Amino acid sequence: MSAASGKERGQALIELAFVMPLILVFLLTLVDFGIAIDRRQVLQHAVRDGVRFGAVGNSVADVQAHTVDQAIDLITLSDVDVCYIDENGNGNPGNAGDSIKVTAHYTYGFTVGGGEVLTAFGVPVPSIDMDPSATLRLESTVTGATPCL
Repeated sequence: MSAASGKERGQALIELAFVMPLILVFLLTLVDFGIAIDRRQVLQHAVRDGVRFGAVGNSVADVQAHTVDQAIDLITLSDVDVCYIDENGNGNPGNAGDSIKVTAHYTYGFTVGGGEVLTAFGVPVPSIDMDPSATLRLESTVTGATPCL
């Protein structure tokens, strides 16, 4: 073993100590984005299922409750909007052939990756607003339908 290789023995360890936190933050940020995408998919499924549930003539309250049940505790009743589109233009939304639209609102705040690291530097935690919606034709008439704005 030469003297030069002995001097550089700890260099790789020091470089790893400098680079490893950056790699770790990058990986955790990827995990955070993966969780955000999963949340979006769960919400989109819940909204699609809610609109299918409403298309057969269920009440607005039932559609909201069904959508919340499908969202696996991500949203509450106040986060779900249900409205009806008057397709035939008769001024009475909620008739068979009109459309029902279900929208959910959810804000995902980053936690694992960027969130905790950024708060250490005084930067607010980034978040993503998610508003998935789905529209479907009504198969039967609904009473008390609220029109979409």
